[in-house]
Amino acid sequence: MGRFNSAKSSKLFLQLMEEDKNPERKRFNKLLNRVRRNLKKDEPLTRDVLEFALNAVRDDKIAEKLKRGEPLSDYEKHMIDGLLRMTLAKP
Repeated sequence: MGRFNSAKSSKLFLQLMEEDKNPERKRFNKLLNRVRRNLKKDEPLTRDVLEFALNAVRDDKIAEKLKRGEPLSDYEKHMIDGLLRMTLAKP
């Protein structure tokens, strides 16, 4: 028997198909990828992307840096990424 569980693979495939049908989920993923890409390139966040990141950030110091467009430390970037992933995990 192969190492892949076909039932699990089918479930994953169906979830991905449902994601395409859900416009809110699609928008969330798009904004999440934009935040990650901009943080990786040390580019300031703007408009919807900034608002999206600020909704996830719980630290006032990081939020102020994001608003001003200042570069973030690797730790701060990691914190934002982790908080966004936690937001993604919520049902």
